[in-house]
Amino acid sequence: MKKAFLIGAVLTVCAFAFTGAALAAEISTSGTIEFKLTGTTEEGGVSGLFAAGDVLVDYSVTLTSDAWEANLTPEFDLAGEALTFDDAYIKYSLDMLAVTMKPLGIRKKLWDIRGMSDTKIRLPNNPGIDVEVPIAPLTLDLVVNNQAVVDEAKFNYAVGGKYEADPITVEAIYGISNVETYEWYGSYYGAKVSAALDSLTLEGQYGAFSPEAAGLEDGSGYFGKAAYALGEGLGTFTVKYTGADEHLNRTAENWAKIYGEYSHPLTDDVTLKLDVTNITPGTGEDSYTEYEALIGVSL
Repeated sequence: MKKAFLIGAVLTVCAFAFTGAALAAEISTSGTIEFKLTGTTEEGGVSGLFAAGDVLVDYSVTLTSDAWEANLTPEFDLAGEALTFDDAYIKYSLDMLAVTMKPLGIRKKLWDIRGMSDTKIRLPNNPGIDVEVPIAPLTLDLVVNNQAVVDEAKFNYAVGGKYEADPITVEAIYGISNVETYEWYGSYYGAKVSAALDSLTLEGQYGAFSPEAAGLEDGSGYFGKAAYALGEGLGTFTVKYTGADEHLNRTAENWAKIYGEYSHPLTDDVTLKLDVTNITPGTGEDSYTEYEALIGVSL
């Protein structure tokens, strides 16, 4: 499977490059390399010291030609054992409409609201399209994908809206999955409000999931974030809180995570990040703490 994806990726890049040359397309690239040291107080947990899985490489190639845009973003660790594709799409944009086709899969997630396993609430990741209608200050979008289940095509849908009135942005989302074998089979909805106030950024989210599977109950979660920039070259402090009830996490108790981070630019292309996370697992076991030091290099 990995070889098939890799071969497909190479062929796609070659096809994009050939097409771009033929159409005099503009080519832009970007990427990052992240080196991590990790630690945890979780019983039975392990720490990494620049192991292969702790060195992540992400590289993006984008081609644009008039109203067309194509992108391929592979992601892998240095051992090459976890090759994935963070993104791949072909996009056609007009003044009042943009259509994005994602052959490797498209999903509409419920932002940062999640369960204890960090599994985001979203549509199944299947090939599909995203139709966006920008009518400033309002932006509307529709995501549609499907997959074959036995001899029937099952469709999944999500609609979203964003209203921007500086410095406030308000968003809403609703999605539904019709694939019964999918973990998030059912419907979900949420609201998100964010504000950019000079050096301070604030954000709040609420979301709920209504499962269709027998024996499961409706669950909900919430997310809050505050980030403060100290000034040019001095770094940024960020605090996040995520919580969800036992129905969303399908555990005995509520789940919660508190995250703190300090990010400092060492140079224009190198950033040092130190973070600590306290997690209450919702299983009745004691909370535990995770630590991370990360150096990110922009390519």
